[in-house]
Amino acid sequence: MTTRRSRAARRGGPAAGFLQVEGRQPVLELLRSDHPVERVVVARGRHGAAVAELLERARARGIPVEEVDPADVRRWAQTEGHQGVLALAAPLPRYDLLDLLDRAAARGEPPLLVICAEIQDPHNLGAVLRTAEAAGAHGAVVPVHRSAPLGPTVFKSSAGALIHLPVAQVTNLSQAVARLQERGVWVVAADPAAAEPYDRWDWTQPVALVLGSEGRGVPPLLLRRADRRVAIPLAGRVGSLNVSVAAGVLLFEALRQRRAGLA
Repeated sequence: MTTRRSRAARRGGPAAGFLQVEGRQPVLELLRSDHPVERVVVARGRHGAAVAELLERARARGIPVEEVDPADVRRWAQTEGHQGVLALAAPLPRYDLLDLLDRAAARGEPPLLVICAEIQDPHNLGAVLRTAEAAGAHGAVVPVHRSAPLGPTVFKSSAGALIHLPVAQVTNLSQAVARLQERGVWVVAADPAAAEPYDRWDWTQPVALVLGSEGRGVPPLLLRRADRRVAIPLAGRVGSLNVSVAAGVLLFEALRQRRAGLA
């Protein structure tokens, strides 16, 4: 790691046109992948096992590591939890709906997708994508508009899962739903008012789970277009769950059923 003032500092900060990843775990997850990385920036004086592994992986891949003044990192960072570590990488690949279905076919599995309908809180969107990747989903669908952008906050909230989970960004969610239905994918919306409990649905089928924002829920048009609606029964007085918690309940039920079907 250099001890001189970095090229990034001389240029006045990270360059535009790159994916900026912030935080030790997200940067480490980035380096564990084969995604192209231009450089890693670390605040001077940062130590610990996570930083040591990060530096080792960067060097093994021949990625420049630059040590800069902590004030520079704070100035460049776009999230509060950057932990003194940034990385500049190539933009995330662009995916189409069919790419997500092809990924499921390549695994020999029925598709399991997540449709994020107007989730505008980047922390919630990132947490949903993290959950989807952990549950073995084949991809996610996110609208171009009326959604949190897939930037540093979403990437960090996903704990780096965004580097592994393909995300198709679409201009029209209703049309995307129709395309999936045409290809035999059941579109199932999470709806607190639904009569069918989530664990009564057969998640071993090709499924696209629709999740909405915490305030509004799934938009009415998508609720009408969905093939089924399912609810998570609640025992307490609170009327709803955080969307990422709901995603965990539903997706891991899908994973449980699919594993049971292989037993």
